[in-house]
Parts: sequence; structure tokens; C-alpha cells
Amino acid sequence: MSAIPEWIPAEAWAGYVDMRKKIRKPMTDRAIKLQFGVLEKLMDEGQDIGAVLDQSVINSWQGLFPVAERRSDERRNTQRTAFPSLGKHGQATANNLQDWLEDFQ
Repeated sequence: MSAIPEWIPAEAWAGYVDMRKKIRKPMTDRAIKLQFGVLEKLMDEGQDIGAVLDQSVINSWQGLFPVAERRSDERRNTQRTAFPSLGKHGQATANNLQDWLEDFQ
């Protein structure tokens, strides 16, 4: 197994490796070296490496990605109101669609 670079938090790395084993996606030595490269690139972009690893552990992700920014509640609420309510099977009902169309006339 490759030696862990000093700039990678040991506990976060161990948690990531353990999670990969539990989801039955263990890494080869080459895969570990490649993941170190991904982490180094993310660090150069200003990412918190511990947070990147923890995000993957929390979500059981195989890969390593920039830490996702949380969307504000205001933005989420605005997007939800832009569409008509959906019916039981994910389709707009005739009444909901008619109400929605009347709002734009």
C-alpha cells in the first residue's frame, strides 16, 4: 500500500478506505495513487481535503469530488414555485395546469 502524503488527514483517509471496502469497492495500489492525484488537484483548487473525503464517506461515493455547496432555501423555494403541482403519478393534473395557465394570462 502507498504511503499517505502528510497533507491528507489520516483519519479522513482511513474512513474513506474503510467505506470503500464496506461497499465492496476496494482500491488497488494504483487506484490509491490516482486518488492521491485527485486529492492534490482538489487541494490546489482550495478544497478542504478532509471535507472532500468525509463527503464521499457520508454519501458512499466511490470517487472524490469538490465539496458541494448547499443551495439556499430561498433558491430552492423559488424553483419549486415555477412549476405546477404534480399529481399522484408525477403528472400535472388538468385542474393544476389550468390554475397555472391562468396565472400567466
